[in-house]
Amino acid sequence: MNETLVIQSFHAKPWPKTITRCIDSVQYWANQKKYHYKLIGDDILGVLPPKYLHNCFGRWPTITDLARLLLIKKYLNKQMSRVIWIDADVIIFAPRKFNIKVDEDHLIGREVWVSKKGRNQWRARKHVHNAFLSFTDSSPLLDFLIFATQRIVETLEAPSSPQIAGPKLYTHLNNLIGLPILESAGMMSPAVMNDLIVGKGQALNCHLEALKEPMAAVNLSQSLIDNIIDEIPVTHDLFEQTIEVLVNRFQNSGLEGLIS
Repeated sequence: MNETLVIQSFHAKPWPKTITRCIDSVQYWANQKKYHYKLIGDDILGVLPPKYLHNCFGRWPTITDLARLLLIKKYLNKQMSRVIWIDADVIIFAPRKFNIKVDEDHLIGREVWVSKKGRNQWRARKHVHNAFLSFTDSSPLLDFLIFATQRIVETLEAPSSPQIAGPKLYTHLNNLIGLPILESAGMMSPAVMNDLIVGKGQALNCHLEALKEPMAAVNLSQSLIDNIIDEIPVTHDLFEQTIEVLVNRFQNSGLEGLIS
């Protein structure tokens, strides 16, 4: 059997407009690829061990760090040959350019995070993220990640970084052993989004110079809403305008190279 399932989760409606756009884009992509699709609501909490849930201190990124892995394992055990997790705040804006590497038993997403280095300088940090994950039933990594994620969180005695069992764990692991990365499953910092909307800027150029391949999907980082990062207010409007530019200008090509 060669069946692929795409899983997403978000809490009960009403959803923000950006979340609806993102989820719709993933459902469309899954349908075009002839993949199965499943959307899970608040019942995602039911898969978590009580101690783990308690030590999340209500932080949804940490809650879903383990839940996504357990759900992937659950559906692989139900005879799916590949299970893909995509966060609900990921927009697939170039679906024809977003292709899974079928020869890899596990895949993670690429994080390029651009932030201010000085008054007029920008720096791109290259990490990885778990907003996109893909596993087959042959992957030796999944069980280890379940163990490591649960162990990290259950030993916490106070709230920690919400990325501790997500991007930080995956980035440290990638630095040690090298993990297969789907470069087209990207991420943008608010400064890059702002430049994209304007049509130019140093933060955007810094981001594009760091790309290995065109981006076809972007994690918008819903958890940053109502923060100010590098003098950019993170709002739903910022996300909505970013989506509009990505879909209207880069749907066919993906996002790459310097924008004139």
